[in-house]
Amino acid sequence: MSQIVIAPATVLSLFPLQRLFAEAVVTHFSYFPAEVQKRVIKDHSVYKLMLATVDQHRVILVARKRGKIIGYAIGAAPRTGPAQLFWLYVDPDFRGANTGLSLLSRMLRHLQAMGARVVSIATHDHRLYYERQGFKHVKKTIVNGVKMDILNFRLSQAVPV
Repeated sequence: MSQIVIAPATVLSLFPLQRLFAEAVVTHFSYFPAEVQKRVIKDHSVYKLMLATVDQHRVILVARKRGKIIGYAIGAAPRTGPAQLFWLYVDPDFRGANTGLSLLSRMLRHLQAMGARVVSIATHDHRLYYERQGFKHVKKTIVNGVKMDILNFRLSQAVPV
């Protein structure tokens, strides 16, 4: 059985990462209106992902199995305010092996090392998953026309493993 490896994205991983990202937006984040999906995919072009890999406030992690990218986490730790976990995704064919939890844990540790004290996320349908990992519900809101839950994780508490 091949091990899943999680590491920061590299220049060589950006093309397969962008393909998986675009596929995920259309298939698993389809609750966003089509125009939002198109904008999000455009905002995560290979070029923009490359810029993010050299931005000291951004973190892009990829999960690989046998060299194939099967998941990713994209976040940021701005100079002020809470850090953000923007995207966490694992290909459905590779779920059930705690890959998502491994990506989440690694992202939280990266953001903490960057000085973040709180990580905020917006989720449409995974509130319970994040609450099981220690996130606390803050509020409901509308993001790009979609009902979302905003949750926070205080990095002073134990990071899920």
